[in-house]
Amino acid sequence: MRRTKAQAEQTRQQLLDAAERVFLKKGVSGTTLANIAEEAGLTRGAIYWHFQDKDDLYNAMVRRVVFPLEAINAAYARDVGCDPVAALEKVCLSGITHLLTDARARRVYTIVLHRQERCPGEPQPAGEVEKRQQGEELFRHCFESVERAGRLHPLLSVDAAVDGLMAFFTGLIYRWLLETGSMNMADQARPLFRVFLEGMIRPASQP
Repeated sequence: MRRTKAQAEQTRQQLLDAAERVFLKKGVSGTTLANIAEEAGLTRGAIYWHFQDKDDLYNAMVRRVVFPLEAINAAYARDVGCDPVAALEKVCLSGITHLLTDARARRVYTIVLHRQERCPGEPQPAGEVEKRQQGEELFRHCFESVERAGRLHPLLSVDAAVDGLMAFFTGLIYRWLLETGSMNMADQARPLFRVFLEGMIRPASQP
């Protein structure tokens, strides 16, 4: 029985690997289950044994990797009230570093940002929503600490600050993954985040 379960899990991972390759090449909407089965060297029946449909397979592919907004949780600095710019810079850079060092996460996030064609009003896949919400909650916690310390820019609310940082964080990665050779993320990410965050958070010495 144990061997059967191990074989089933191996087949499941084989299908997810194949889906990742085909989605990256053809786009999500341009990919069929038959394409994935062929890439995996399996039948469509094998897919339906493990997944309800293409959406279920897509969400499973997304959930098996750590995304940048998840990676920042591991780097959360508890002294955000003392130096919030440094703390937020640290967690943002941890997300960038994760993509730089994890090729699978980089491929899957490229699929999410550049191969997932959605119609206006179409809901975001559940797997993506879960991962985004984790990052939003951490950013919110950080900016609430900044606001309590009286250091949030007076033109910003916590909600606006979270939205702004989410847009900057995701947009920077979007631009980088669109054409990975277009910018040196390893060198450019730190100064970009530092300048952006310093525009949102006042220095501790400023009345």
